[in-house]
Formats: sequence, C-alpha cells, structure tokens
Amino acid sequence: MEELRNKFIIKEKIDEQTIAKYVERVLKFGKVSIDGSVIIERDDMTTKDQVGLALIMRFLASFLEKEIAADVHAKELSQSLGIPESQVIARLADLRREKIAVRVEKGVYRANYLQIRKFLDYLEKKYGS
Repeated sequence: MEELRNKFIIKEKIDEQTIAKYVERVLKFGKVSIDGSVIIERDDMTTKDQVGLALIMRFLASFLEKEIAADVHAKELSQSLGIPESQVIARLADLRREKIAVRVEKGVYRANYLQIRKFLDYLEKKYGS
C-alpha cells in the first residue's frame, strides 16, 4: 500500500533542473526585479497572458531569491503590470478556472506549478519562442 501511495500522492516539489529550464523559457518574455516586481518585455501580450506569465515568473523567482514570495496580491500585479486592478482580478478568475492560478486567500494567488509547462508552451506558440 505504501508503494501505491508514493506513486499516487505527489508532493508539491519541483526540482532545480526544471526550475532552470522554465526560467530560460520565461526570459524570452520578461524578468523579475529584486523586490519581486514583474517586468514583461512584450507589448503584444493580452492581459490574461500577462497576468498568467507574471504568476509563473513570481513562482519561479521565489526559488531563486528567498525574499521573493511565490504568492502575489492582485493589487501588486496591477501595479507591476500597469493594468487596472479590476482587470487583473477578472483575469485571475479566468486563470483560476483554467487551473493556471491557485487562490491562496482572497486577492492572493500563486501559479499552479503543474500547469507551468503547458502555459509556457501556449505562450511560445502564440508569441513565438
């Protein structure tokens, strides 16, 4: 039974090699400042794609810099991305329905690490890799 449990129940863990691979892919779209602000360097991205990418960037940055939290407030995303908070909240709701975002508490979200590869594949296909 223990063997079956270990196969079926996964721990929320992501290895360094995977983090490095994802960071290399994300660098095509933007960066994260030392204070955790997300800087998206593409002007042609939809609001939803920017918000999803920002969640992923913060999640990855939290592994590289311990002072940067993976969890991010909608207001913080709004300020970082220059998108009205109401639009950020609406896009976060969309991303949550699509399982890209996980709601940690009211107004606070984090990227669903199980969906990062899928979302990055989508971004690269849509905007070029």
